[in-house]
Amino acid sequence: MKTMPSETPSPTQQLFAAINGHWITQVIGTVARLGIADLLVGGPRDSDSLAAELGVHPGALFRLMRGGITAGLFASPSERTFALTPMGEGLRSDVPGSLRAVAIMQSDKSHWLPWGLLSEAVRTGRAPVQAALGSDIWEYFARHPDEGEHFARAMGNLSGLVGSELTHHIDFAPFARVADIGGSHGDLLSQVLRAHPSCRGILFDLPRVTEGAKTALESRGLASRVDVVAGSFFEPGIPAADAYLLKHILHDWEDDASLNILRRIHEAAPSGARLFVLEMVIPDNRNPDPTHLMDLNMLVLADGRERTRDEFQALFTATAWKVERIIPTRSGASILETVKA
Repeated sequence: MKTMPSETPSPTQQLFAAINGHWITQVIGTVARLGIADLLVGGPRDSDSLAAELGVHPGALFRLMRGGITAGLFASPSERTFALTPMGEGLRSDVPGSLRAVAIMQSDKSHWLPWGLLSEAVRTGRAPVQAALGSDIWEYFARHPDEGEHFARAMGNLSGLVGSELTHHIDFAPFARVADIGGSHGDLLSQVLRAHPSCRGILFDLPRVTEGAKTALESRGLASRVDVVAGSFFEPGIPAADAYLLKHILHDWEDDASLNILRRIHEAAPSGARLFVLEMVIPDNRNPDPTHLMDLNMLVLADGRERTRDEFQALFTATAWKVERIIPTRSGASILETVKA
């Protein structure tokens, strides 16, 4: 009796696929940039008509979309015709939890080039972003506002995932003023304000960011409920509030800078104020986990790091924030709820 060959890839095949994972990143990023998912909302379309609409080479677009089948984005119901898969739906710009902006950001030069110097980061323990981009990543975004806008939108995408979990777990009704520190375009703060009509918001970020934030808040009908304040979280000037949000900020920085941020917020906060830190938490085990790769991402891009519970506890203790609870969420980030001690 013949046995069918196993369909499970061999270890060598699995390794080969992993080695070429950067191909998949660029396929997904290019599909996102072209906005192909939005053009397939109405159902399957042939690649030639899509190429004509997009103004791109028809043969090359067909090859891209055929590659997108392997990337999990498309199905092909007939010759040279493509439809979105459930995974591909996540690249639409009009769906909750869209990752289109994240795909564009991760395939931009700002992220792509530093990762090519990971070996240098491992040799030195420092981010190779200066060698890759000619400056730190924040200065790079200032010099390349298009990529800076991609980054801001990607943070908005991630805020959508985190925000639904935050408003599910935390009741903000007792807080008259909620301040989002380093809140970019206010995506996370907007979700809190929509869920709690009694709250007012404060959006605090660098001047070059807050200009775009004002337009975003107006488009959501929330501008009248939000005070937009420009400044740096490394310097005095953070506004007083009853609750503070700090999403994916601390992982951008090493401990000394993170301590400075937490102290600045503590100085501004009234007695009893709450600080909600939204970050990945490295689990206390040796099992595979996405936080391990994100930790490398922060090493490469910003001299930052992901942290364990104990490492977060050390930061909070040193800056007089008392940890009340840590809530894991389905978004991948945890909510670290602290109160001013």
